[in-house]
Amino acid sequence: MNMKVIGISVAMLALLGTICAIGVPMLADDPLRDDRSDLTGGMKSTSNANLTYTVSVPFPSAPEQVALYKSVKPEITAELVSSMAEKMGLEGTVRESYDQMLLSDEPYSVEVHMKSGRVALIDIPRWMNPNDKDLPPNLPSDEKAIEIATRYLEKTGLAPPDATLCGVDHPQIVKQNENGEVIGIAFEDVQVSYSRTIDGRPVVGSKLTVEVGGGGDVLNVYKLWRDYVPQEEIPIITPQEALEELKVAGVAGGLSADITGIELGYYEAPATREPTHLVPVYIFTGKVLDGTGEETSFVRYVPASPEFREEVPAVK
Repeated sequence: MNMKVIGISVAMLALLGTICAIGVPMLADDPLRDDRSDLTGGMKSTSNANLTYTVSVPFPSAPEQVALYKSVKPEITAELVSSMAEKMGLEGTVRESYDQMLLSDEPYSVEVHMKSGRVALIDIPRWMNPNDKDLPPNLPSDEKAIEIATRYLEKTGLAPPDATLCGVDHPQIVKQNENGEVIGIAFEDVQVSYSRTIDGRPVVGSKLTVEVGGGGDVLNVYKLWRDYVPQEEIPIITPQEALEELKVAGVAGGLSADITGIELGYYEAPATREPTHLVPVYIFTGKVLDGTGEETSFVRYVPASPEFREEVPAVK
C-alpha cells in the first residue's frame, strides 16, 4: 500500500482581490513550506517560441508611481523565542542552528528564522504523518477551525493587525493500492490561511497558516510576515509593458497561453533570503494549453520596476 500527499480544497472563501497562498508543504527554498515562487531566480525565458498569448481580462488601470517599501530586518534573540514559546505553552532551552533559533518541547518544536523572522510550530509526530487522530471524523468543522486558529494566533501574539482570513483547505495523505487507486485517508487536517495587502494591493509571498487536527489540536503554524517601512515613490511600467516582459520570460511549454488575471501587488521574498524591499510586481495568472488539449495553470510575477528584475523570480 502506498501513501501520497495531496492537497484538496473543500472550502475556499471567495474574497474578491485576495490572493491566498495555501497548499501542502513540500521541500523547497524553505523546507517547512512550499514556495515554488523561487524556482527560477530572475526573469528567465522558459517559453515555447511559438506560444501565442490571449488576454481574457481588461488591463487594470495603474498609477505612474507606487510606494516602495523597505524590509525591516528582524531582531531575533533567544529571549524573544523563549517568550514566544511560553505563550504557546512550551518550555525548553533555545539553541541556534543554521540561521534559526530552535526550542523543542515534545511533541512540539518551534523554529524562528533569524534572517526573516519566519515562525514555524510543528507537532512532530502528528503533522503530515499518518495517524489515527487526524482523520476526517475527528476534525472540527471549518468554522470551528477558524475560531481555533484565530484564538491561537491572538493568544500567542502571532496575529498581525493586517492579516485577513482568505481560505480554508484540507491537506491530506491518502492511501493507494498497487494500481494507484485511492482506497482511504491516512492523514487530514484543516488549514486556515490568512493574507495581507499594502495600499489595497495583495502581497504575494507573505504566508500565515494554522493547521488544526483531530480534537481541535493545533498541529502546525507557519508565519512569514516581514515588517516594512515606506521609502520612496518610484515609477513603474504599464500592465501592457509588463505583458511584453512576460512574453519574453515565458510561462510554460505549450501552444497557447490565456491570461485570466492581471493585478498590481507586492512581492515578499522566501524565508531564507535577505531582501532589501517588498517589490512592486504585476501578478499574471492564466492557463497554458498544450497539443493534447490539456490545460496547466500558471502564476507569474513581473517586476513593475525594471531595477528589481533580479530580485523577483518569474515563476510561482
